[in-house]
Amino acid sequence: MSATRLSSAVTPATLSTSQHHVASRFTFGVTEDVIAELRAAGSWQQWFERQLAWTRLSDPAGERVASWFPFLADSPAKAWSRITTEERSAWDYGYDFRTATLARKIVSRRQVHEVMADFWSNLLYIPAGEDRSFPWRTSFDAVIRRHALGRFRMMLREAVVHPAMSGWLNNSSNTKNGINENLGRELLELYTVGRPAGYDEADVKSSAQLLTGFKVKVFDDFADSYQPNDHYVGTVSVMGFTHPNTDPDGRAAVAAYLDYLARHPATATRLARRLCTRFVSDTPSDDVVAAVAKAYRDSDTDIRAALRAMVRHPDFASSVGEKVRTPTEDIVNGARVLSMTPTGAEGDSAFARQVVWMSNAVGQMQFDWPRPDGFPETSSTWTSPARVVRSWNLHYAIAGNWWGAQEVTIPSRSDLMPTTWPLTLGQLVDHQARLLLGRESTPALRQGVADLLNVTVGRSLTSASAVSDWTWTVVRGSVLNAPEGMLR
Repeated sequence: MSATRLSSAVTPATLSTSQHHVASRFTFGVTEDVIAELRAAGSWQQWFERQLAWTRLSDPAGERVASWFPFLADSPAKAWSRITTEERSAWDYGYDFRTATLARKIVSRRQVHEVMADFWSNLLYIPAGEDRSFPWRTSFDAVIRRHALGRFRMMLREAVVHPAMSGWLNNSSNTKNGINENLGRELLELYTVGRPAGYDEADVKSSAQLLTGFKVKVFDDFADSYQPNDHYVGTVSVMGFTHPNTDPDGRAAVAAYLDYLARHPATATRLARRLCTRFVSDTPSDDVVAAVAKAYRDSDTDIRAALRAMVRHPDFASSVGEKVRTPTEDIVNGARVLSMTPTGAEGDSAFARQVVWMSNAVGQMQFDWPRPDGFPETSSTWTSPARVVRSWNLHYAIAGNWWGAQEVTIPSRSDLMPTTWPLTLGQLVDHQARLLLGRESTPALRQGVADLLNVTVGRSLTSASAVSDWTWTVVRGSVLNAPEGMLR
């Protein structure tokens, strides 16, 4: 199936540095469609605002992905029944969830929303296919997506008491007669104020006491409920928050507590630093962190306000080239810019399934981090020589479809080549750099491709048919292997 061709010229359109910078940081790949939308918007600021208003963007391709995974629509009770009859395993559910997540990143038009859903999923982290939470994992994802560009305090309210979180961090067994501090502690340490805020064991205990009453029948039918008889009653105090907590139904007290934590200055600073580490630099300045934290607090935890403050700060504009794609981002980017569009996930050879394993081969499987703190946000984590070599190899494999992907649309080569011939090899490399990177090629890239093919940059190619499969794969894989191809 051919893709709609947007750039048939010898020199496809590229973006300005500022446009490309925003698109690279806030999409999973700067495709021709992204370039066209950015240019049509008139400025990167207008494009960004349109993306922030994500519910106004139609996204049939992204919404269609859910239909490929009917088991993810199972109720928790139904999912558990399939486990008990050995029809499916928790890992199977996790595999579907990972695949669906990556497929949506590839095809969705709501790229800023996808990027932010990924960011918050990594903060409020729950693995996929984990035994105590798997039947509720898709429901939890819906919470993250609903609030990914809304207010953090509303996301926190729903996420912390969600059955998936209760199962994962053992809050399902937290009662007034047997306090389990796990979720109460992680709420302070990982999701809000952080350890430098100075809370102590008494704060952790009160935090856990407030969270009593939320139940999940783990390893039964996974039904969720609120049990007033299990809720601790009595005054609680956490880092300046005090509540009489006299009602056996403590849910109102919990909501007030979570609002307090979301609005806490330490939470604002911690979230701002994490946002800036993801989108600006591994070592963001105190100035940009303070600007983002102030916008967050002044807007009552509005995530969009925080993002606007960040992208308008001079540090963002000057951070071009400072962030490296994670292995997962790298593979998803490759799929997007190579116009390889998954169309289903029925078989093991489905491209959507292969993307999961390609990411794993480079060193990161989606939702496979074993601890509740999520994958590191620093680029330095993902720049080891082994990772880089693995990415290089996978770039050639995906460019040449060496894994024999099925259930995927791949444009015909003629739709991806220039329409005017003859061309030099250097011109062909530049054409593909514009298509895959959204920018011109460098002399080093053109020479590198020529060296790999053992020809000169000026080697004449008389027509599209004169480009062999091997040359085509080397050109496209090498473009992705360029430093510009691995940065976001």
